[in-house]
Amino acid sequence: MATFSSKTFNSALYQSFRPGYNSNFFKMVYNYHAKHNGQFDTAVDVGTGTGQVASVLAEKFKHVHGMDASATMLQAAVQKPNITYHVTKAEDLSVIPSSSVDVLTVAQALHWFDHPKFFSEVKRVLKPQGTFVAVGYSFILLDKYPRATKRICSLGDEPDQLGTCWDWGRLILDNLYKSVDVPMKDVERYYFPNNKDDLPPLMSERVTMKHFRSYIKTWSSYKNYCEKHPDRPDIVDQTIDAIMEEESLKDEDEVDVTWPTVLILAENDA
Repeated sequence: MATFSSKTFNSALYQSFRPGYNSNFFKMVYNYHAKHNGQFDTAVDVGTGTGQVASVLAEKFKHVHGMDASATMLQAAVQKPNITYHVTKAEDLSVIPSSSVDVLTVAQALHWFDHPKFFSEVKRVLKPQGTFVAVGYSFILLDKYPRATKRICSLGDEPDQLGTCWDWGRLILDNLYKSVDVPMKDVERYYFPNNKDDLPPLMSERVTMKHFRSYIKTWSSYKNYCEKHPDRPDIVDQTIDAIMEEESLKDEDEVDVTWPTVLILAENDA
């Protein structure tokens, strides 16, 4: 999390090239919440970053609070009249009154938190039967290019590439939160793109190779690597150039990509 909080982190790049969450994600969240007799008054998005999830929640809820420890990220956040942003850690939601929140979401950030302290706050601020939502995704898959996918996984994993440059918590994410205990009731976990219910992917896009290159450069490990090895060639450019040569792709060529994703839904039992 420290990398994203850095004043030198490029939050505008993050906002422009990080993937969003498609309508299937929000449909599953809203259906679960409605099934548990939930209201749609107040939502809180923790680890909101640049407000990707908060901005969509604002279309459904009367008011949304976006919480993030990084003032740098919030500088690039999507602005809407019914969103209020707060610079605060996930483990301290004291600006939110107890039992006041209908839905609390955390997208691509749960692995950075102190889970006992965080869930204590979650259970405090959620209304009885309020809904907790966590979503996270791992290394991107290029659907029709298995060799390229292998190169990207190596880029992220190998110690001589970016493997040692991730902030702590990354392994929790790569395991798709299977090690995270959610101390609530009616917990449902869904994995994509392969799941027993044959549900459609939550995160898939068609992007140009130029866009794809920029997305990889939003990885926190890339920023850490560049700071650690300022004199080395750009490791992301080297990897993408190799993929493009191997697959005969150009900057403007489009590719289908999917992110392995986990969605956790739970009801507050406080």
